Amino acid sequence: MAPKRKLKIPARAMARGSRLWSREYVEGVAENFAACDPDFMRLFMDFCYGGLYDRNVIPQKTRELCAISALVVTNALPMVRTHIQAAWNCGATKREIMEVILQMYTYCGAPYVAMAARTAQEVFPTLKRGKKADALPQGVRPARKAPARKAPARKAPARKAGKRAGRAPRAGRSPRAMRSPRAMRRER
Repeated sequence: MAPKRKLKIPARAMARGSRLWSREYVEGVAENFAACDPDFMRLFMDFCYGGLYDRNVIPQKTRELCAISALVVTNALPMVRTHIQAAWNCGATKREIMEVILQMYTYCGAPYVAMAARTAQEVFPTLKRGKKADALPQGVRPARKAPARKAPARKAPARKAGKRAGRAPRAGRSPRAMRSPRAMRRER
């Protein structure tokens, strides 16, 4: 196996992504994309983190609240979780975040809003006043250090036919007594 190359994350993308989440999160996202296509990873990082997310037209807090609303109406719950953390890191309050989610009721209906609200309620306990949300969002792996070795898989025993195959005989019964009356008639 060829040695793994260090990912080259564009500087602007790393700076913005680290402010929104954490360096480990950005590295994890980059690694996930690079595993599929390293060129796409660079395009994504340049366009999203180093481009769209780095524009100074609207405040970053507003941008993250917009992202939450878009993700709620598309039912992208793992990303809702991620952008709740980013909105918190940009100064949004739990009340503002929940209000954005509730406002989406008009556009996508109760099921999507209920699932997003439940997701927010799972994330809110991890958000502490005055502290950056630094936990990696669910579904995002930190950048790998060294692959863990797996134990060899055990071969499952072959399954025998019959209702009680592989089980010990019931107490006080012989294996013959466990057979069905039909099977016992065939044996005679």
